Amino acid sequence: MATARIMAATLTLLAREEESQPSPFSLWNQPLKASYIRDAALKVASGLAQVLWVDDSYPARGLLLRQERPLESIILGHRSIRLLGPWLLETDKAERQRKTAILAQKALDLEPGPEFVAIKTVQDPAIIRGLGAAGFQVADISSRLSGPIDDSLWPEFPFTRKEGLSLKTPGSGEGEKWLSQLGDLFYDGHYLHGPYLPPDFSLKLWRAVCLSHFSQNQPAWFLWEEFGQRPVALALAKVTGGEAELVVLHVAEDRRGQGLGRALLLEMERDLAKESVKTLNVETSAYNLPALALYQSLGLKPLAPLITLHRQKA
Repeated sequence: MATARIMAATLTLLAREEESQPSPFSLWNQPLKASYIRDAALKVASGLAQVLWVDDSYPARGLLLRQERPLESIILGHRSIRLLGPWLLETDKAERQRKTAILAQKALDLEPGPEFVAIKTVQDPAIIRGLGAAGFQVADISSRLSGPIDDSLWPEFPFTRKEGLSLKTPGSGEGEKWLSQLGDLFYDGHYLHGPYLPPDFSLKLWRAVCLSHFSQNQPAWFLWEEFGQRPVALALAKVTGGEAELVVLHVAEDRRGQGLGRALLLEMERDLAKESVKTLNVETSAYNLPALALYQSLGLKPLAPLITLHRQKA
């Protein structure tokens, strides 16, 4: 518990320092919200993540979280670790690179060593170089978008008037059944993962994410085609306080390009607004241009991208 409190205090201090940093440093970092710091502290306090400190100074000038990924481990067939961070109270580029390399190596040296390590971090060149020095390679780039839920964008006509389509919420056991009818999940522009991941990893992972979402009774929306008696689109959202994170948006391959994704998202926003949700956050591959165009048409604004790096044990 003491470690979690010290970590939370360090991240809070870092958040304050980042607010005063000039561009481009301020553009490289995603804002450290109080809710994120609280969630990270809970992971540490409950033993779900380990804190690695860059040195013994106080307050510590840098840290990294190391978290087991049991779901990924099952799909990959070997042990998988996710690193969170690094967070550094350091503006000098050379020092940021050096401390990132130290933290990454500490995470790799812990026993038992993982076979697959992934980290999704900010686009700070010093951090990317530091991870590269520890053997990490860039695997993907994610675009993040955020914006208010805007009722001026909602269609004026009832959704049920859209010819042959209706909106359904899955009951017990229906989510998994309908998911299987939607076809392969997912195209999201993941072209760069290369030899690190098996060809079907994305499909298996996103399917597992959906099933986990259903089991936790998180909000889910299906667009149903009455003529074919099948689901043609799916949206999942995770709600935390007044914010929602779009977890999944998927449209059946033969129904893409017909505005179904946009219609479904607008209906999702309508329902979220009823629950006093004010902000929608989205993350997608930077290569998924159709999705990016859709999200921006809904009023979401791009934020600094995130870089995913992988390291496979030799």
